[in-house]
Amino acid sequence: MKKIYSYILVASAFMLITCKNLDSNDPALRSTFIKFYEGPYSMSAAAVEKIPGGFAVLANMVSATPNSTLTQTILFETDERGLRVGNYHKYNNITGKSFKPFVNGESLSGFIIVGDSVIINPNVDQAANVSISSLAVLLLNSSYTETKRLYITDRQPLTAGHPVKDDYFGGAVTLTSNGEAVILGTFKKGIVNQQNAPEEQLLFGLTQSRDSAWLKTYPLLSNTYANAKSIHYSNGNIIWATAIADVQGNFTSSYLAIPFVQAQSVPVNFSQTGQTSTQLFLPSDIQPAYSPAFGYGVAGTYSEVTDGSRSNIFFVRVDANGTIIPGSDRYFDGIASFNNPNLNKNDSEIIDEGKAITHTSDGGFVIAGTMATTPQKGNGGKDLFLIRLNATGDIVWIKTMGGIGDEVPVGVTEANNGDIIVCGTNTLSGYSSVFLMRIDKNGDLTN
Repeated sequence: MKKIYSYILVASAFMLITCKNLDSNDPALRSTFIKFYEGPYSMSAAAVEKIPGGFAVLANMVSATPNSTLTQTILFETDERGLRVGNYHKYNNITGKSFKPFVNGESLSGFIIVGDSVIINPNVDQAANVSISSLAVLLLNSSYTETKRLYITDRQPLTAGHPVKDDYFGGAVTLTSNGEAVILGTFKKGIVNQQNAPEEQLLFGLTQSRDSAWLKTYPLLSNTYANAKSIHYSNGNIIWATAIADVQGNFTSSYLAIPFVQAQSVPVNFSQTGQTSTQLFLPSDIQPAYSPAFGYGVAGTYSEVTDGSRSNIFFVRVDANGTIIPGSDRYFDGIASFNNPNLNKNDSEIIDEGKAITHTSDGGFVIAGTMATTPQKGNGGKDLFLIRLNATGDIVWIKTMGGIGDEVPVGVTEANNGDIIVCGTNTLSGYSSVFLMRIDKNGDLTN
């Protein structure tokens, strides 16, 4: 009963805050919505993708018993109206981070899911070996049945010369034009004081038949990589966004970099910004422009204070060859940007975080992020902060919306008719559920 009551409370609060002008709309013409999806335990969204006839959502659920903890990644499908189609499809012992559907025209043939598989053994001698992570790849057919599971893991036995296992972590995945897959991940070398080991990058390639093809690592001295959630393949080149970070406790000094590589090769371009100053500069997502010739848009979080206490959402353009375009950076604050569309990067009145970005068919972008509630603005916890930009990064509209809990987006995409789809997690009183929201191209939720 408590979960049902929480669901009704969240939905009602969210709708009361975001719905406007209901009486002036013919119900037959309404196309926007917000839908909530919940399980027997807290369920958190990980990613959303368009599929023929609707959308697919990746989520994660952890159930605890007195004797064990079960981690499951969950994949489910909705139609264009957000109505769930079929069951929740659950897969044990993997925390999903990203996925892609295999689509040929209007035919869906399956999915690839990338994430982490963690083994916990509290009885080992070295504390650094209590929790060991492996990069996991899960392959499904069109019926959501698991057909193959692959791992990148440390298979070397523990010895005096190798007292700590290496950790491998899943990240983003993309598909090439010929049906191969490229996976972005990170790894930590096993050292006794492993919390100080830098997190280094790796690329993992799969053949058309979904077999392992190649593995390439990219070490970076003593710093650590913090990768954005997406990776892209175009004309033989692989591009993603990352932060190069120096982590000291709760303080992270980082700058933005765009690796641009060919498969199984070193970077042919490695554009950077912020490397000569101290700040928090964390990209969360990189997506191509509607026209590939216009490169990519990157969104994330910027703060002049390295603990993130004065953070804004940032946007920057990257050209088709992976070079950050000078002067293309823009910064957004959940209070100040309503009155100042050309915000200075260090002007922050409320804590904002960029979480996801998508291109739009008019050549612009939409960014989905969060803003932290203050006495001046907000409805409790973290609220949604949505920004639509034109092709040059100027504001078309900005919207803030949310209920009394936390609303945190994980993905945003444009529907076929130009509507905007936002997927994320709503958390109220410690219980989480997945939401899928469809707003129109003007950013309005009308029903």
